[in-house]
Amino acid sequence: MTIEEIYKRIFKNFKILGLGKILAGLFSALTIFVLAQYLGVEIFGIIAITISIVEVMNIILNLRIWEATTKFLGDFQKDADKCSQVLLWSLSLSIKFSLISNFIICLISFYFIENFFNFELEIHSLIISYCVVYIFQTSNEILDSFLRTYDKYKLILINNIISNLARLIIVYFLLNYSYDINFVAMAMGSSILIGFIIRIFFVHNVFKELKFRFFYKFSAIEKYKTKFLKFSISTHFANMINLANEKNLGVLLIGYLVGPFYAGLFKAARSAVKIIRRIMDPLLDIAFPEFISLVNQKRIGDLKKLILNSTQVLGIASIFLGLLIFFFSKDIIELFFGSDYLEATMTLNLLILAALINNISYWITPLILAMNNPKYLLVQTIFVSSIYISTLYPLIISLEHEGAAYSGILRGICVLIFGMIFIKKFTKPKTI
Repeated sequence: MTIEEIYKRIFKNFKILGLGKILAGLFSALTIFVLAQYLGVEIFGIIAITISIVEVMNIILNLRIWEATTKFLGDFQKDADKCSQVLLWSLSLSIKFSLISNFIICLISFYFIENFFNFELEIHSLIISYCVVYIFQTSNEILDSFLRTYDKYKLILINNIISNLARLIIVYFLLNYSYDINFVAMAMGSSILIGFIIRIFFVHNVFKELKFRFFYKFSAIEKYKTKFLKFSISTHFANMINLANEKNLGVLLIGYLVGPFYAGLFKAARSAVKIIRRIMDPLLDIAFPEFISLVNQKRIGDLKKLILNSTQVLGIASIFLGLLIFFFSKDIIELFFGSDYLEATMTLNLLILAALINNISYWITPLILAMNNPKYLLVQTIFVSSIYISTLYPLIISLEHEGAAYSGILRGICVLIFGMIFIKKFTKPKTI
C-alpha cells in the first residue's frame, strides 16, 4: 500500500472516529456541565478528586496491557489463531489485574483515605462506588485495540455515542429524581460498564465476520507471552510515572493543598478545554496501528512523512479551535458552568496552550512503541515527570489552580523536546 493510500485510509477513519469522539465528547461535556451547575464548585471538586484517586491508583496497581495488545495484534494481523488468542489472553489478564487493583483501592480508601482528605462528604464511599464500574476500563481499551486493528472504526463511533449519551441520561435522572452522591459517583462511570457490554457484542460479531475462533487455551502464543508481558511491564512503568499530569495529579494536589473548591475550578477549566484534546484522540488511535505496519515494512521515510503531514493538519485545527475558545473563554465558563466558576477563566486560557503542545506531540508515544523501544519511553517519562512534579507543588502553593496549568505547559514542552530527540536518533538511516 502506497503512502497516499495510507493517507486516504487515515483520513477516512479520522472522519468516522472523529465524528464519534465529537458527539461522545459533547455528551460527556454536557454531563460535566449538568453536574457542575447542580452540585456547586466544592462538591463538584470532591467528585473530581474521587475520580482522580481511582484513576491514579489504577495506573499504579493495574497492569497496562492495551498497548502491548495493539502491538501484537498488528504483528499477527494475518494469523487468525494468534490474533484471537492474543485478544482473549489480554482480556483475561486485564480482568484479573483490574479486580485485584480495585479491591486494593477499596481497602485503602476505606481505612486510610480520610487521613489525607478531610471533607464533609465521606470520600471513601464515593471511591468504592466509582471502583465498581471502573473495573472494566482496561478491558474496554483492549477491545478497542482489536476493533482498530481490523479497521472497525464505525463500531467504535457507535459505542462512544451510545455509552456517553446513556451516562448523560443516567446522571441527569439521578440529580433530579434520586439525589444520592454515591449513586452520582457510580453514574459517572456508567459509560465504562455500558461501553464494555456494547464492545463485547461488537467484537463477537467481528469474530464471526472474520471467521475467527474463540480460544481458551493459548498454545499458539505460548512463546510470545514473556515478550508480551515485558512489553506491558515497560509501558506500565512508563505510564505509572506518567501519572504526573494535570488530569490526575494536578487535581489531587490542588484538592489536597488548597481545597476542593480550587480542584473544582481546575476540573471545570480542564473540561472546557477537553474539546481540543478530543481532536487528537482519533488520530492517536488510528496512527498507532499504521506506525506499527510501516515500521514492520521498514518504510521509515513514509513514516516520517505521515508524522509530519498529520501533525501539520492536527496543529492547524487545534490552533483554530484554541483561538476560538480563548476569545470566548469567560463566556464559555459562565454559560456552561455558572458565575461561581469565573475564577477558572485564566486557568482555561493556560490549559489551551498546554493542549496545543500536547496535540502536536501526539505521535511520540505511538512512534516509540511501534519501534519497539519502550525503554526510551520510560526514560522520557521519568525525566519529564520529575520536572513536572518538582514545579507542581510550589506553583500550586503560590498560584493555586493556575499553578497546575503552568506546570502542565512546562511538561508538554519537555515531552515535545524528547520526542524530537528520539525521532532524530532512532529514525536516521543506518550506515554500513
